[in-house]
Order: sequence, then C-alpha cells, then structure tokens
Amino acid sequence: MTPIPSFIYKRSNQIAMIVFVPIFALLFITIYRPFNFEHIDEDTGLLTWLNISREVLVQLITVGFILVGMAVVAISRWIMGVYTRKREISYIHYIGWVACEILIMAFIFTVVTLFTDTTKSATTIFYNSLIKTILILLIPYVMCYIYFIWQERVAQLRHIRERLAEDETALQAAYVQIFDEKGEMRLSVRREHLLLLESADNYVCVWYINNNAPKKVLIRNTLTRVAKQLEATHIQRCHRSYIINLDLIKVMRREKEGIFVEFGLEGVPDVPISKTYVESINKWLAGGAK
Repeated sequence: MTPIPSFIYKRSNQIAMIVFVPIFALLFITIYRPFNFEHIDEDTGLLTWLNISREVLVQLITVGFILVGMAVVAISRWIMGVYTRKREISYIHYIGWVACEILIMAFIFTVVTLFTDTTKSATTIFYNSLIKTILILLIPYVMCYIYFIWQERVAQLRHIRERLAEDETALQAAYVQIFDEKGEMRLSVRREHLLLLESADNYVCVWYINNNAPKKVLIRNTLTRVAKQLEATHIQRCHRSYIINLDLIKVMRREKEGIFVEFGLEGVPDVPISKTYVESINKWLAGGAK
C-alpha cells in the first residue's frame, strides 16, 4: 500500500489541524445551525434540571460539541503521532483513521442529542449526526490538507532555489571570469586552466590551457583592476606586470636576476617574482593564506 506523505502527519501540521478544525466547526455550527438546537423543547427535563434558558443551553451544547470534537481530534492525532514514529501510514489507513474520528464524534453527539430531542430514535439521531459531522469536518480537513500540500511545495521550491544558488556559487568558484574596462565579461575559464595574466600596455594578456595546449587572449583592461577581482584566491599578483595561478606552478627557481616560476608548458614564458611580492607568494605556497 502506498504510504501517505509524512508531512501530512508531522507534529506542526497535526497541531495546526487540532486548532483550526474546532474553530471552523464553531463558525459553521453558529452560522448554519446544522443540529437544530434552537428547536429544543422548553419543557425538556434537561432545562428544568439545569435551571437555565433554552438559549443558554444551546450555547453550552455548541461549546461542548466543539470541546468534545477538539478533544477527540487531539487525542487521535497524538496517538497517530506515536504510531507513525516507527512506521509509515498508508492512504487507506489514514482514511480509516479519519473515519474513526468522525464515528466517535457522531456517537458522542448522538448521546448528547438524546437528552435534548426525545422525539426521534437513537438510530435516526446517529444517522443525522454522522452526516452532519462528515459535512462539518470535511471542509476544514480538506482545507488543511490543501494548505499542508501547498506549504510542502513552497518548502521544496525554496530548497531547490537554495540548491541552485549553491550550485551557481560552486560554478562561479570553479571558473574565473575576466572583465574588460567597461565591466563586460570577456573570458570565463576554469580556475585550474588559467595560467597567468600579463600586462600589455592598455591590455591584459590572459594565458590559459585549452585542449592541453596554452592559449592567450587580449582583453582591454588594466592588471590592477583584474587583480582586485581575484583577491582571496590562489591567482595572485607577483609582479607589476604579472598575475599567476599559484596552483599551477611547477618550478620556482632563484637566479642572480631574481626569482622565477615555471609552468612547465612549451611557449608559456617564465614569470619573475618581484621583491615586493616574494613574502606574500611564499605564504600562499606554504598554505598560510586563508
């Protein structure tokens, strides 16, 4: 048997149903008067025994019906909560559960009505109480289920949006986007394929790997602007004319002229590291940057 979605009987939804159903029933009974309490005989022994007017008795019975209904629903839903902690409940079982709630309330209403209406048989009263109880509960139950389903769909959509946002963030983190001086994106390359960026007058020459071969493209911008875009990454400035991807460095060597790094690819120039950036580059390579 197909299990009913667990969100239908989760605790918060059960509490919402316990609160909403009696409120709706109170409004329904007050407006439509399905149980015809106003026809209670003035001479009924119940009025004499309680020493109250018919109007007060009608109000007491109405409130009593609501409290009884709320108690039945609360106890039933508490039992359902305990039952569903270790097992699932199918659609058939759930419908049967609701049917039991309705039967119990109809029986209680029948017993109460027998004290106020002696002109009808118990069978007739129970039948009428059952039909009216079904009508009173059907609308709020359906409304609750529609609300629960809508609420669950909203939560699912929110979760999907969050996942998409996370995926987009991860995608953005996986790619490096290079913009021109007008702020338009001119190149998007995977981070592990970007080798270095070289200043070329009013342009930046971007070196990257494509099909296992080094490529380069010119983008009109300054190296300083591009360096700001790449802050807090392993793509760091090492010279006034160069930005390098520290993750792709193969060799770092010291010569008389200074320190140079190699990428181990034919056609890709060795890049000098100026004294200004030696300390920061060493920290990045040692894993000291956060």
